[in-house]
Amino acid sequence: MFLLPDAKPIYTNIEQKTAAWVHMTSQEKSDRRNFLKIAGGTAAGLVVGGVAGYMGAQATVPPPQKAVLSGEIPIGILHASPIEVPPEAPAIAMAKDDINKYVQEHTRVPVTFAFYEENAEESATKAVERAQALIGRGVQIIIGSEWSSHCKEVLPTVNDRKIVLLSQSSSSPALAIPGDYLFRLQPDDTKQALAISRETTDLGIKAAICVYASEAYAQGLYKELEPKWRESGIEIVQALGVDPEKKEFIGEFAGVNDKFKEARSKYSADEIGIFLLGTYGPVVPMLTSLAKYADLLTARVLGPDSGGAPGYIQYVGDICAQVRFTAYAFGPAVSPKYTDWAQQYIAKAGFEPYFTGVNIYDCLWLAALSVLEAQEYKGETIWKILPKVADSYYGVSGWTTLNEAGDRKYPTYNIYQVVKEGGENKWKTIGFYDGVTDSIKWST
Repeated sequence: MFLLPDAKPIYTNIEQKTAAWVHMTSQEKSDRRNFLKIAGGTAAGLVVGGVAGYMGAQATVPPPQKAVLSGEIPIGILHASPIEVPPEAPAIAMAKDDINKYVQEHTRVPVTFAFYEENAEESATKAVERAQALIGRGVQIIIGSEWSSHCKEVLPTVNDRKIVLLSQSSSSPALAIPGDYLFRLQPDDTKQALAISRETTDLGIKAAICVYASEAYAQGLYKELEPKWRESGIEIVQALGVDPEKKEFIGEFAGVNDKFKEARSKYSADEIGIFLLGTYGPVVPMLTSLAKYADLLTARVLGPDSGGAPGYIQYVGDICAQVRFTAYAFGPAVSPKYTDWAQQYIAKAGFEPYFTGVNIYDCLWLAALSVLEAQEYKGETIWKILPKVADSYYGVSGWTTLNEAGDRKYPTYNIYQVVKEGGENKWKTIGFYDGVTDSIKWST
């Protein structure tokens, strides 16, 4: 179990935890460092290449009296699509090195963590098959999938087999189920809907056309968003669900083009927002299809929680810049720990970290720490201990405290726009949404 020195209370929110650390005396901090080390770091410390103080309450794994764990411990990674891999691969490699270095240098547990990766290739059916393949290889905890639609299909299997599923980015409210085997480091979409609604009104948009993928994430997000738009006086010109596995939507956007031209008789182009909801697997072909209609290129196009994703720049950068494509993503807490880690990531990857990369790094640490804390590699035991580990863990993404449904408790989002600078398309951070105050701080 996780212990705190001198029977200190377990703090239940960010403010308490931060204040507790800030107000400790130097001796108290020293005692805590000596008593509870994690990769040689502390919540206020910075150690390049290790966990670097990413445990908030400074939990540790006590050396077992008997070596229950030994040998290779597999952690499964289930990707939803090949397009999800590039921003996560550097973080996965970093986590593997950092975790095994920590185990070797700071525990007496004779184990090595190995990561087994599978890819569902954008198919929910394949997601189930790949999850079963990982389970067949002895995996008791799977990181993934990025997509809620895949998590939904895999959930019956992991619940039945008592295998932990820890997603870095699934956020459908339909999957916010207390007591199941799914945990998520992304706040659910009820929080995203608040951010989009605030973004809509702040940008002066008065009418919305929404095209959403007909799958758990996008459908759930639109369901939450629609009443908030109506309450804010936003006219919903059109809401259209499309098949998320299609590779083009030219026919669908012919109808969108007609609706946009009708709305232009009442609103200016800047007052009409075209919202594309879905994972960026279907959103990329939505953008290429939209670009077939010159009128739609005059609108402001807004996307889902995939702001900053390099795939947009790679595949549809010119289109995104033309329509001022604006999207958001879970924003890591601003901290020296994140800054230090991000520098290592950039040195390895050659580009800025995307939020799924940030979250998967913390997911892998939570998985490893939960296994070490459980002192056995058994899904049911890991499931019981993981929320306690998450409550005490301060990672590169910030506090990982979970709510009663097993989802991240505290929402913060960066807002991004694709711009062309120096002849190159790039993401630019233009705002920050604070879920506590329901407000956006726009960049000047």
